[in-house]
Amino acid sequence: MDAKDVWAAMRQLTGRDWHQAGVEGVDAHILNAHYANISIDHQYTPPSHKLSATHCADFESLTEWHVFIIFDTLHPTFTGLDQLPAWFLRLGVPLFTSPLTHLFNLTVALSFVPYQWKQAYICPVS
Repeated sequence: MDAKDVWAAMRQLTGRDWHQAGVEGVDAHILNAHYANISIDHQYTPPSHKLSATHCADFESLTEWHVFIIFDTLHPTFTGLDQLPAWFLRLGVPLFTSPLTHLFNLTVALSFVPYQWKQAYICPVS
């Protein structure tokens, strides 16, 4: 079957043919098989997996102590997008340390940073 016959059968099946084409034995299954056959890329190779920071031999996961020190040494005027003041974060750091350490290590292991962590609020000083 050549391309002309395929298009004639397509017009006939979709009802867009003004005159009946003399294409015998062509139905939707044959057309599906034809398009499936021509739409396969035999040279396709799947992309390689994204290398993660954990593939490095010298990678050490973040410890709860590191997270504690980061929060404990926040600048007094620091506030995040949630407007929580630094003094509140320093008071709650014993509760925040374990879950945040897990989240930080998980983002490195999966090579994925949540969208919310990529946002910033910039307040110009005049």
